[in-house]
Amino acid sequence: MQPAARTWTVIRSTWLTRKPSGRAWFAASWSVLLLIIGSVFYWQNFYNSSTWMSASQFSVFSQHQYWRLWTTLFAHADLGHLASNSILFFIFGYFLSGYFGLWVFPILAFLLGGVTNALTILTYAPDINLIGVSGVVYWMGGMWLVLYLMLDEQRTWLQRSLRAMGVALGVFMPSTAFEPNVSYRAHLIGFLVGVMTGFIYYLFRKKEFKSAVTYEIVRDDELQPELQPESSNSQVERF
Repeated sequence: MQPAARTWTVIRSTWLTRKPSGRAWFAASWSVLLLIIGSVFYWQNFYNSSTWMSASQFSVFSQHQYWRLWTTLFAHADLGHLASNSILFFIFGYFLSGYFGLWVFPILAFLLGGVTNALTILTYAPDINLIGVSGVVYWMGGMWLVLYLMLDEQRTWLQRSLRAMGVALGVFMPSTAFEPNVSYRAHLIGFLVGVMTGFIYYLFRKKEFKSAVTYEIVRDDELQPELQPESSNSQVERF
C-alpha cells in the first residue's frame, strides 16, 4: 500500500507580492522633478535663494529660520550631487509610495527629512551649512529595509537578513575615498531614523500587513523540489 502524502502549509502571498500602486511612478517622478527645480532655483540664485535655502545650526536654531530644514532638501551643490541623490530617491520613492501609499512617500519622507536635518546640524559647528536630500534617501532606505525584513514572510529570517545586508552594503556603503564635502553624518542619522520609523510603522499597521498573508495547504508531492521541507515540523517559506 502506498503511504498517504503528507501536507504542508505554504505561504503563497504577502503584502509585498502584490503589484505596487500605479500612482507610484507619478509620486516618484514628480518628487524628483521638484528636486531638479529646487536645485536650478538654488544654482541660479533666484531671489537670493543661495542665502536662505541652506541650513546651519546658527541660522535654524539661533535665528529661528526653521523653514531651512526643508528648503535645504531641494538645494544641491552641482549636477553630480543632484544626480547621485535622484537615482536612489526615485527608486525608494517608487517602492515606498507603491506599497505603502502617499502618506509614507512623499509626505512622511519630506517631513522627517527636516527632522533628520535638524539632528544633523546639531552635530556640526554653528556656521556649517547643510544642503541636499541624501539624508532623506538614507531614511527611505532604512525604512524600506526594515519593512522588507518584517513583511517578506515567504523567506526565512536568515535569507531576509542576508538580502537586506547585501543591499545595505552595496547601496549605502561609500564606494569612493572619503570626501570632506559629503555629510556622512546625515547619511547615518537618516538611516537610523528610517530604521526606527520602519519599526514603528510596521507595528502601527501590523494587523493589516498580517491579513494580507495567504496560505495554501498542499501535499508534499505537489511541492517543487527546492520547497520540500527538511522535517515534518518545518514550514515552507519562500519569496
